Amino acid sequence: MTQRQVDRMLKWGIVFSLLWLAGIGSIVALLLGWKAIIAIKASNGTLVGAGRGWWCLIVGGLGLLFWLPLVIVGISNQF
Repeated sequence: MTQRQVDRMLKWGIVFSLLWLAGIGSIVALLLGWKAIIAIKASNGTLVGAGRGWWCLIVGGLGLLFWLPLVIVGISNQF
């Protein structure tokens, strides 16, 4: 994986972490951040951007922590 691919992946991860999109953006941010961090670790220091990868994981995770209770409450109110 090249630095350009990692940068592109992290760019979209940050965008989706900020655009919540009813939880879908958070899931995409988590997946992209996780994939980028794995690629960065596997590169033995040739790829950079771990901070942005952690941003995607943390903000995406916070978005899911907010989204999950809303979905559970919404589903339980239907019965």
